[in-house]
Amino acid sequence: YGVKRTHIVAAEKLILGFIFVPIILFFVITRISGVSMDALRQQDWFLTQARDGQGCTDSCAFTTTNFWQTLQVAYSSQGLVEWRAIPTCIPIFIMGATMTSLDSMLKLTSSEKALSIDLDYNHEMKLGGMATLTSSILCGSPAYGQTKFNVINFSIARTADSPLPTMYLGGICFAVFLSGLAGPIINIMPRFLLGGLCVFAGVGFLYENLYEGRKNMNRVSFAIVWIIFLVNFIWEFFILQNLPKNIQPMVPGLLVVFILGIVLSTFEFMFAFMHKAKPPMIRNGDECCSSAVRSEKHDTQLAVMSPWFQVFSVESFVFFGTANNLYQQLKAHLADQKATKPKAERTKYLIFDLAEVTGIDSSAKDVFFKVHRLLKAEGINLVWAMKHHKIIKKFEGWGLFSGTTHCNTLDLALRHVEDVLLRRASRLSDKWLVNPTVRKIFERQVLANVFNISVRSDEKTFSSARLQPWAERMEISAGEELCGDDDDSLYMLYAGEVQIQGRDGHDYSVFTGSFFNLDKLLISVGALSGVPSTLGAHATMDSTVLVVTRKKFVQMQKEDGALTQKLLMTLIVQNESHRPGRVRPIARVRMGLMEESNYENIYDDSARNLSNPDQFSNMSMNLLKGTDYQIQLTEAQEDSFKNIFDIIDDEDEKEIPMDKFAKYVIREAKSLGSQIHHKQFMEMIDHSGIDEDGDGVLSIDEFLHFLRGLFLADIPSKEMPTLRLAYDEAVAEAPDDPMDEARVQVLFGKLGFDVKSAGWQDVMGVIDADGDGDVDFQEFLTGIGMMKKMCILSTKLDTAFRDYKQQSLAKRRSTFALSNAQPDETKRSKTSGMFTTSFAQAVSLTKSQRNLFVPQDNLDDSIQSENNMELDASDLENFLNVSRDMAEEMVFLADQDEVEAHENEDADGLDASIVADRTIDRDEFQQLIRSWS
Repeated sequence: YGVKRTHIVAAEKLILGFIFVPIILFFVITRISGVSMDALRQQDWFLTQARDGQGCTDSCAFTTTNFWQTLQVAYSSQGLVEWRAIPTCIPIFIMGATMTSLDSMLKLTSSEKALSIDLDYNHEMKLGGMATLTSSILCGSPAYGQTKFNVINFSIARTADSPLPTMYLGGICFAVFLSGLAGPIINIMPRFLLGGLCVFAGVGFLYENLYEGRKNMNRVSFAIVWIIFLVNFIWEFFILQNLPKNIQPMVPGLLVVFILGIVLSTFEFMFAFMHKAKPPMIRNGDECCSSAVRSEKHDTQLAVMSPWFQVFSVESFVFFGTANNLYQQLKAHLADQKATKPKAERTKYLIFDLAEVTGIDSSAKDVFFKVHRLLKAEGINLVWAMKHHKIIKKFEGWGLFSGTTHCNTLDLALRHVEDVLLRRASRLSDKWLVNPTVRKIFERQVLANVFNISVRSDEKTFSSARLQPWAERMEISAGEELCGDDDDSLYMLYAGEVQIQGRDGHDYSVFTGSFFNLDKLLISVGALSGVPSTLGAHATMDSTVLVVTRKKFVQMQKEDGALTQKLLMTLIVQNESHRPGRVRPIARVRMGLMEESNYENIYDDSARNLSNPDQFSNMSMNLLKGTDYQIQLTEAQEDSFKNIFDIIDDEDEKEIPMDKFAKYVIREAKSLGSQIHHKQFMEMIDHSGIDEDGDGVLSIDEFLHFLRGLFLADIPSKEMPTLRLAYDEAVAEAPDDPMDEARVQVLFGKLGFDVKSAGWQDVMGVIDADGDGDVDFQEFLTGIGMMKKMCILSTKLDTAFRDYKQQSLAKRRSTFALSNAQPDETKRSKTSGMFTTSFAQAVSLTKSQRNLFVPQDNLDDSIQSENNMELDASDLENFLNVSRDMAEEMVFLADQDEVEAHENEDADGLDASIVADRTIDRDEFQQLIRSWS
């Protein structure tokens, strides 16, 4: 048994050696000693019977018996059965039936764990019951699987799926039964060997329950096991023998301890279930999120990825039945996902919330192993959330934390999953950057986000660049405390991480780019009523914060009303969106993105195609025809950018070393939620060309020139008189009223621009940077330059989008041509296989994609002219060289449409049996670059 536990020898070799080596040695020694079998039998070296019915009356060897002899005894009319003894045996029958059922279930659970397989308990119990009934009719013993024999069979057959080991061993047993050779086999097996087999079977039971049970059971269960063992020992050896002989058969020790065990276990169950248990509950990712305060960009991304994680909550005490119900519910949930969702939209992370579990019975351990095994087989990452030290210690001892993640609370588990998903999404979005044009525009968008000075109050994001002129930067060490009772300052986390202590007793984390202590400031200025929810805060790592005191905030209100209004709106939105119990409604988020998806439609087709266009309607197109007039930043823009330059140049050297500037950009981008790593940032800054003279330092002129090129495009000078005329006429319509946003919007619309696009919203927030609500001609020109810049970038992205499609189709043509170049027989077979595969793949394509699937001569022209050109997962596989699973995930993140999943009848496997016809159009592609940069 010790060799078996330490796995020094393989189980199949050990059992064979255990049986045959002692027998061979025994007979070799006895033969050398000259001792006969009869003498050995007389000395009780072998099992014997009192008489054999053939003349032997003492220490008789077992004889060959015919299989029908036992049936004759049971069913003949010779009166060989003492039927009057049946009432005496009824208690034993009841106990035996109950214990056999319980033992069969325990053997099933232990076999599952030992073989790492999942069994259908209902099926196995019914099968064992039918086998036992059949065996009893034939006068046999109970029939159900034994773990030790299952393990031996598995080690020989190397599979748990094949029925051959069972059929093979069953055939041997049936042959022995028919031949009657059981007796002769017993005759050659010494008592010590049979006793050793009994010890081998029993010592494991004693060791695993009386010693190792302390690791797997709670104290009460472990004490009950010892009580049962001791009572059985005392009853059998000291009490039973003193009872009347006619009573002894009715009260064996097993019956006594069986009843005792039921009573004790019932009381344990009652105490554990003193309160009503709630059923297990599964919540989707859009129904729960961590309390971490994240940037608006990250919250939007997590909302899109919410189908990728679920929370499975369990409460109260967990017994075997509770755990099995939990497992069955989990299996049903995963099966439903496979039947209704494509693989790219199924669960990637599952959080098992056991924080409210008061205890776990040892019998439930194997079910949690099944959960672990099931999720691993499905490729789902398992995260445990539990806080009770005893349960954590149990799971560590059982090895259930292996290959998983453990967090002490559900909130920390959610935060961990969110962090991992954001990193995963960042890696997926980086795959698009194989195109140099896309990479440059992507990097340009990152820089534009960093230096965004928009003052639109309806925007949720807030660049720290706008806040820094009114804030003081503070470096805080890990553990340092903030936000005391009298502290009504506003804090923005610039780098690091801060833990907030809430009045409700819950703590939550704040990440870069988010505000905290905002409730105290809002209450102090009258923007919010009630009691502050923030009690205090401390840094969990070395961090940097921007501090806006109440005095500075009041000063900001007086001197920069537009910025103050935007900040207040941002604070109110953050305070509302991070209230307890908040959710991320995926449908609303995707619809919201759709409203802003017309990024490249800077020029309004409807304005260009009016039946009676006025003299200004073609202006938007004419502006693309020249670049000899340089549009300048507005005065307000220059002032804002100079303030940023002064903040970076904190030593007032009038020049900024490039490495210092790069560090500032990196910190700002990180605070806005960018996942680009340091090396990418440094390359991006180097490629930007901001250091025009290459002297390694940045002057104020270089800085402003760089920002002008970042946001503005030059226009043809010949259009300046027309633009002036258009502006003057718009002013003349209401000369006493300011040129506010509504009037400017009408003017841009008359010029042929699409004022419903997301680009227009960006323009309007920047050109009126002084926030006076009156757009003068210079600010109007700046808006023209910004709209043209976005149009140029949009056109480049559109070209890259078509280039992606062209690369994909070129690769398909190459594959098709290669197959046609094969010898006739090979070509026919391979071409047939290719078209079979092609048809199976085409089932999940859109109609337009299906038409383009087989290479055509006029394919390029059709693509250039097709307005509804789209990319699907097979395209991404071709031009990005990514796996199918990764390609489908990338399409899922970018596609903003609600798409119904359906069955794919030509799928090769279950994972591909459900598909969704997701594609990425040009609008969604441009929105992807905009939203995930």
